[in-house]
Amino acid sequence: MSIAMVFQKPNGGRLGVADAALDIMLSYRQQGPTDTEAGGVLIGRFIRDSDDVIVDIATQPMPGDRRRRTSFYRSKRAHQEAIDEAWRTSNGTHTYLGEWHTHPEPNPSPSMTDLQDWRKRIRRDTFHGDTLHFLIVGQNEVGAWEMRGGLYLPYFRPQAIRMQRTPEGED
Repeated sequence: MSIAMVFQKPNGGRLGVADAALDIMLSYRQQGPTDTEAGGVLIGRFIRDSDDVIVDIATQPMPGDRRRRTSFYRSKRAHQEAIDEAWRTSNGTHTYLGEWHTHPEPNPSPSMTDLQDWRKRIRRDTFHGDTLHFLIVGQNEVGAWEMRGGLYLPYFRPQAIRMQRTPEGED
């Protein structure tokens, strides 16, 4: 499994995104005027003796999710089943790391709704550690943030990471 994208975290660690996970997220970019937001959960692993984290799996939109042009609601049950299955089949190494979704803008930034949702997830979700990771897939860039204790921090300067992939047939 190769790492397609790496973000520098504020604590000096890195957030790596595997090819397969990135491909899933990029396949839902909102390039057309009527494309709806999509999203899912990030599943992966913590690298021992470091502050590095790897996203191996990004779930796709599932039955029960609600998709609109500028909003996405993730249902709990189907995505939780994916998290549970990843945990079981990895012998406890793959876990819930956070969330991803799309925005219909070139260079994504979190909306007030996103920030409220992230704060709610920090309070209510069960996860390892004290940080959740959030990716927003824009039309030209992928943005990454962490939420810790109600504060969100960007993982990169927006100009530092540019999208490296194009949809099939646009190379």
